[in-house]
Order: sequence, then C-alpha cells, then structure tokens
Amino acid sequence: MSGTGIYNKYLPASDFGGHRVLNIGCGFEQFKAPNVTNVDAYDICSPDLVWDLNVTPLPFEDSTFDFIVCNHTLEHLNSWWEFFNDCARMLKPNGKMEVWVPGDGQDGQLGYRDHVHIINRCSFFGIFQNYRYGGNAYAEQVSECDANRMKLVQMVNRMEYYWWIRYAPQRLVNWMGTHLRNVIAEQGFAFRKITDEEWANEQATRDKRRTYQNAGVSRLPQITISK
Repeated sequence: MSGTGIYNKYLPASDFGGHRVLNIGCGFEQFKAPNVTNVDAYDICSPDLVWDLNVTPLPFEDSTFDFIVCNHTLEHLNSWWEFFNDCARMLKPNGKMEVWVPGDGQDGQLGYRDHVHIINRCSFFGIFQNYRYGGNAYAEQVSECDANRMKLVQMVNRMEYYWWIRYAPQRLVNWMGTHLRNVIAEQGFAFRKITDEEWANEQATRDKRRTYQNAGVSRLPQITISK
C-alpha cells in the first residue's frame, strides 16, 4: 500500500513539540529527536529498543508518554489487544495515541503473510463509553482494564491515490469507501486517555447501568419451547 508510512504523516525531523513520544513498531521510519523512543521487534532496523510487542508489559513505567504513534503495527500482533491495553497504561492522563491500520476492504488486511488480524472500529469495543457488557459474557469478563480509559476522538479514512478517486465528488467517494474494495488505503484512530475524574464519573454511571440491567427491567418475554 502506498503512502502508509509514518513519514507520510510526520516529517522525519519532527520533535513533536518536545513531548515524550513512543514510536512503536517503527521499522526503518524513526524520529531522531531525543524525546522520541523508537521501538521495534527487529534489530535489523536498529531501533532505540528491540522488543517483541506480543510480550507485555513493555519496559516503561506507568504514565510515561504524552503521545504514542502506532503505524501499521496492530495487524501484525497475535496479542494486539494486550499490547493496546499496555499502551493505555504507559500513556499519561490526557495523553494521545494514534493508530493506523489497513483500510476496510483492503487486500492488504490479511493478504500479507505477516498480517494476522483485521483491525477496524469494531475491534475497539471495551474502550471508554464503548462497551458490550450486559448481554455479552466475554465483554463483561474482560471489561476492567487500562484500555477502558482510552476514548476514541477521531477516525480517518485515507483513500488510495487514484485519479478517479481524486476528482470524484465527495458523496461518490463516501459511497466507494463503504462499498468497494481497495479504495481505502488505511484507517486512522485517534485516542485520548481520560483523566481520573472522568474515569470516576464513568464508573458511577456504569454501576447505575449494571443495577438497572440486573433488575431485569425491559427484559423481553421468555420463549417457551414445546416438547
């Protein structure tokens, strides 16, 4: 896929305003500013830290980074959710994380041998205000984790750079993105880690919702199966 590298999003000389940044799964596209830590699983690209991203926790303290950029990494990881959860741990409150993955309908989602997961907006159920508990036992069991504090603030679709997409009306572009394959080059997800105050308020709301559900309010009539 063309145009998906991190240097197409940030200049190689970027210092990110001096904020503490983690460039995770960096490959050969690394930032040399002293406030940026570049991490990859393969020493061939000489990152600041060689680390298997399927192994968590990573060797950083809680609330270390202001910004984590994760460019086309999650789709490579067998344990991608555990990794994402650990990124939430390493972020400071109000810190940001940017995730880029192959777009929906892209042959590259699973076409490459080293891509092991399809990641899309449905993959992030379990983050702040985006739950499936109450009717889903799995979601209820794993509902308490650091990723609960990640709030999705923006989703971006980047289109393939074909002339017939470039000059198409926006309504047609939107239709193509929904219904055609190999039109969306990549999807971006921007997250913010909520503050302790926001988390406490959310916990109170969730407790009320669970009480309501446990009371059986608005439960549908039970189906009786005749013998």
